[in-house]
Amino acid sequence: MRKALLVTAVLAATWLSAPVTSADVGRGVAFFERGEFSKAVDELLPDARKGDPRAQYIIGIILLNDIVAPPSVDRGAVYWITLAGEQNYVQAQTELARMYRTGDHVEQDFSKMVQWHLRAAEEGDVGSQLFVADAYAYGQGVEVDLVVAYMWYDIALQYWGPLAVRARDVIAEKMTVEQIVEAERRADHWLAEREREETLQDG
Repeated sequence: MRKALLVTAVLAATWLSAPVTSADVGRGVAFFERGEFSKAVDELLPDARKGDPRAQYIIGIILLNDIVAPPSVDRGAVYWITLAGEQNYVQAQTELARMYRTGDHVEQDFSKMVQWHLRAAEEGDVGSQLFVADAYAYGQGVEVDLVVAYMWYDIALQYWGPLAVRARDVIAEKMTVEQIVEAERRADHWLAEREREETLQDG
């Protein structure tokens, strides 16, 4: 068993912050946290098949790490994690980005890595925001676009502070004043929209 992926599976329980949508999912998470993976899959599979992204993600993580492969599961890890990612389940999106970056269970594809990080970044995942900024700054999986890179660094600095500031300032030296103004305008718009959405959700 690959040690790195086993660690991913063990730590995954701490990432599962989405609300529990059924008693089966709650029991499945409890089994997962206790390391009873076969029982976890048995509890989670009905909800995963009904479209619950949390259940889909946990099953995917279990299969990804080759911990157990119950005969009742007729689909692989990539299938389940992708289903969860398509429903904007951030943990699944960042996991897919990692998989495409490393070629784990999929063909290595930096373009798809950026696509999944971008979706997670749009959902507010700050680690993915930095990944996307770096990708556009240095052309990894996408064409270089300093305005987009600066925008995401500017958004990420709301959370990462000096780390994002330093990265942003490096590319700012290659940009025109007009490009910087446009990047800051886009960042301000994104942050304002994000704040509006969070306010509506809280209301």
